[in-house]
Amino acid sequence: MPPAPDRSPAEAFLAGFHDARPGLTTKAFGALPVACGGRAFASSYEALADAVAADRSPRAVLDVACGDGHLLALLAARSTGRRTLAGIDVSAGELAAARMRLGATADLCRARAQQLPFAGGTFDGVTCHMALMLMDDLDRVLAEVRRVLAPGATFAAVVGAPSPPSVATASFVAAVARHPRLPHLAHVRLGDGRLRSREGIVAALAPAFAAIAVDDIDCSRRLTPDELWSAFLDMYDLHFLADGDREVVRCEYLATVAPHRDPDGRLAFPQRLRRLVARAA
Repeated sequence: MPPAPDRSPAEAFLAGFHDARPGLTTKAFGALPVACGGRAFASSYEALADAVAADRSPRAVLDVACGDGHLLALLAARSTGRRTLAGIDVSAGELAAARMRLGATADLCRARAQQLPFAGGTFDGVTCHMALMLMDDLDRVLAEVRRVLAPGATFAAVVGAPSPPSVATASFVAAVARHPRLPHLAHVRLGDGRLRSREGIVAALAPAFAAIAVDDIDCSRRLTPDELWSAFLDMYDLHFLADGDREVVRCEYLATVAPHRDPDGRLAFPQRLRRLVARAA
């Protein structure tokens, strides 16, 4: 196996998290119906695949932070002719799962988005699902994406976004905030805050991309308190805490939200993502 790419503390945390839990992002979003741009999609992955091929069928597509290969499998299934697919990730565990899923369908390698191992102008499309907003040195990542894209080619990504206020989310955030992080993770921060707003997305992309479009993705649902906890347990926040503190948070959270359940025993869980689509300038 090739040596691990040079990593910041944040990248080391993310790689370790996904090495231990390959396929977790697919588990969370792969079968979650969404609405985006006035249309319904089977998942945010489907909304992203649709954006890449909205006006043409790219011949070569790179998926940055490809995880277990779910999006690449969707792109392969949509292909109507010969298409070259490639994926990179910093997690060896995710890449192993992707190789099991894809076989020889895609060229996969372990690499950082800040230093893509491809020649300039190689790809007609670059995608990234729920990872761009976690990456260090966003400007360098975007410069690398632009470098490997052919002029006028498409970059499309799905990123997290601030969700509408809800008891379900606010109670979780408050419970986590009452407990300290593990000492070696105390100063780890994930990603660039510019991607949390529409204006920030446009400003970050503008130096290298044109025709930038940003659409909200609504993936709201109604869940029981136990289902909500299961959803939060798959997120990064709890894994900055000690095991014992996670259990305390669970008890605090379930006790806090229980009185707010509707007659059917569920709570609203409004969740929002964003899809950005741009052309290489």
